[in-house]
Amino acid sequence: MGAFDRLVLFSEVRGTVLKHGAPVAGAELIQKVVWSDNENEIAPQRAVTDEKGAFRFQPITRAAWFLRLIPAQPIMLQKIVIRYEGVEYTAWRHSKNSYDADTELDGRPIRLVCELTSQPDYDGKHYGICRAEVD
Repeated sequence: MGAFDRLVLFSEVRGTVLKHGAPVAGAELIQKVVWSDNENEIAPQRAVTDEKGAFRFQPITRAAWFLRLIPAQPIMLQKIVIRYEGVEYTAWRHSKNSYDADTELDGRPIRLVCELTSQPDYDGKHYGICRAEVD
């Protein structure tokens, strides 16, 4: 990455929400990120699942300015929650320590399957009901 390329605070996310293995239409997902190098709150992104239970979040990025030139360890606290039928589910919690894209899953894109009947647990480095799809 170049010195002034955009900083990726949360890579693109695609996924599917299921309940008892069936697609869930109309579930609301809220994606949030707290960034250690920014005092201002970053507005959450929202998505709603389609009839196949699919959702997508664009990457959350910021201008690099001089941050890539200053030696520091970035920390982005990432969270996705799912709201469906009056219940809120912890879908994804993760600490990202790199400004590069797709570092959450060690270079793989974030493709999630979120089963509402699952209990939140760790899946590799992230916590929640969503599991990363394996290619």
